[in-house]
Amino acid sequence: MSTVAEDIKKLQDTANLLPPDEVIGDLKHVVVKEGKEREFESLFRELAAKAKAHDKGVHYYDLYRSAQPRAYVVMAQYENRDALQRHQKSEHGKHYFPKIRELLEKIEVSYHLCSVQLKSL
Repeated sequence: MSTVAEDIKKLQDTANLLPPDEVIGDLKHVVVKEGKEREFESLFRELAAKAKAHDKGVHYYDLYRSAQPRAYVVMAQYENRDALQRHQKSEHGKHYFPKIRELLEKIEVSYHLCSVQLKSL
């Protein structure tokens, strides 16, 4: 079984293989460590606000709580591969990603090419 850090590294490597000029979506299915749900939600809200304010090319970035205990889905959409990579390497990402990762028991991520551009309200 791989660690969350190993899973994240694989994702970053996979992102490098995405087409450069397509709208990119990602879905993250995460399970948060027991008792860390509020902290996770709070950190995600802060990260999302920073991403929406500062990450050029982020069309959509949102969190959904599952009916299953401790389970969430993160949905994001980026203008293109460069926008995704800028988000992954952003200053606020460097601050928030490690804190969020510490709270995760499991993460599964998939990337998708999008036909419809979303916008957060």
